[in-house]
Amino acid sequence: MCHDSGATVLAYAPKHQLLISCGRKGFTCVFDLQQRQQRQLFQSHDSPVKAIAIDPTEEYFVTGSAEGNIKIWSLSTFSLLHTFISEHARQSIFRNIGTGVMQIETGPANHIFSCGADGTMKMRILPDQFSPLNEVLKNDVKFML
Repeated sequence: MCHDSGATVLAYAPKHQLLISCGRKGFTCVFDLQQRQQRQLFQSHDSPVKAIAIDPTEEYFVTGSAEGNIKIWSLSTFSLLHTFISEHARQSIFRNIGTGVMQIETGPANHIFSCGADGTMKMRILPDQFSPLNEVLKNDVKFML
């Protein structure tokens, strides 16, 4: 059993024949449909995972949590590639019904789009892990809804 407290989001990677689910306790479970067995189970966040998306090339997948963090994971090794901390920070219960990241979508050229309970929509570009300038460049775009 992957999620004893229940799964919150689900995504399918057709090229790899993988089903990825995330749960209320922050765990991510990867199920191999060809082998009909669980391939991986790991804690991806410290709070419930509320959003997941797989990039069109199936090189990585993205998770977003109630704490507001967005994490990018390798689809082949399930290792953490990058973290965007507090993208959609947790808000007071009196201000919003939900908290954190509400939805994530991926686009071409490593574009990541997210919206959160903080009322914003953001676009990020996944840094090129081979570029020496990836820490210097800022790619912040923020939209108020």
